[in-house]
Parts: sequence; C-alpha cells; structure tokens
Amino acid sequence: MNITTALLISVITGLAYLQRRALGDCQLERPLVLGPIIGLLLNNFSMGLQVGASLELVFMGAQAIGGSVPSNVAIASALGTTVAITSGTGLEGAMVVALPVAVVASTFETFAKAACAFFVHAADNYADKGDYKGISMMVHLGNGFHFLAYFVPTFLGLYFGADFVTNLMNNIPANIMSGISAVGALLPALGFGLLLNNLSTKDFMGYFFIGFALAAYIPSFGVMGIAFLDIAYVCVYAFNKMNRAEGDA
Repeated sequence: MNITTALLISVITGLAYLQRRALGDCQLERPLVLGPIIGLLLNNFSMGLQVGASLELVFMGAQAIGGSVPSNVAIASALGTTVAITSGTGLEGAMVVALPVAVVASTFETFAKAACAFFVHAADNYADKGDYKGISMMVHLGNGFHFLAYFVPTFLGLYFGADFVTNLMNNIPANIMSGISAVGALLPALGFGLLLNNLSTKDFMGYFFIGFALAAYIPSFGVMGIAFLDIAYVCVYAFNKMNRAEGDA
C-alpha cells in the first residue's frame, strides 16, 4: 500500500474516534461506518460494506462505558477492511486480522488515557490560576494524544503489515481457513451475548423476548417493524418515567 493511502485511512480512523470527544459520539468509529468508507477509498465499496456489517455484529457489545477500554473496533475495522480488499482474502481475512488487532490495539487507548492524567493535573493547576487558555490547551493536547493513539498503530499496520498479512493468509492451510470461516459465522452470537450482558435487567428482558418471538415466528414482521416497536416502547417508558418524577416532586 502506498504511503498516501495509508496516511489517509489512518487520519480517517483517528478522526472517527476523535468525534467521540468533540461531537458527543456520533458512532462514526463503528465498523458499519468505517468499513464502507474505507471500501470506497479502496474502490471496493461492496466488500467494505460486507466487512463492516460482519464486524459490527462481532463488536456490537464493545462499547466504552465510563472509563472502560473495550476492544478497539476502529483500528480493527480499518485494518480488517483494508486487508480483506487488498489481499483478496475477503471476510475470512478480515476476521483473522480484526479480532486480534482489536484486543492488542486497545492497549494504545489505555496508554493514552493514562498519559492524559498528566494533562488533567496540569488543567487543574491552570484552573486554580484562572487561566482558561491553559485549560483549553490541555484539553486539546489530550485529544491530540488520543488521535495519535489511533493514527500511529493504524498507519504502521497498513504501511508495513499488508504484505506480511497477505503472505500469512496465502500460507494458511485450507482446513484452518475453513475453521476460521466457521468461527466467524459464530462470532455474531458472541457480539449479541456481550450486548445482552448490558441489557439483562428485569425491566428490559421481557421486551427482548417479545422482539425475539416476533422475529422468529412472524418473519414478515421484519427487523424494521421490531425497530419501530422498540422506538415506541422507549418513548412510552421515558414519558412514564418523566411523569412519575413530576408526580413525586
């Protein structure tokens, strides 16, 4: 891969994460968004969309809650989609690359969070002095550090690792590739399991089973129909909670 393309994809990956810290998290770092964008850059939008959709199922439960650092889905999506397209290995190649990369790359964000603790202390000192420009500078330095934590590993992986990954994929025996394909087909269940781990409360599990029953026994109802029911339930739940809060007040 030429350096210009590697730089462009790396910048997009870094900015996709940075929006979480600047725009209130528009979910632009998700595989379903990054995959098609990178596929478009590499002149294979269809494969980018396929990889993005598959990885989204796998990493659906990987959400940053509080100060936790989940699997790095942005870097995994960038490298997985790029390898799938440039090496011609498709979804199997994307899975082989994305899954270990997601785990390893999370350490970069952990390091960035640890390093930003120094910026926080510096911002406190500026706050004591009433120096608003100093506080702003510390915030931007922290954002820049997080950007580099995504940009640098993505660039190194793209620029130096494409040929290695391609050769590795070509040398993997066919029976192992078949196993990888089978595991890849099961991984979406793991993604849903991680998601359900966060939703398994007595207030919501009943509605999950209602949606499951509709999807399983009334196929014509469709995913969109279930989604509309979900939106309606969320609205009713939120309004009732607001009314109860007003009544208690």
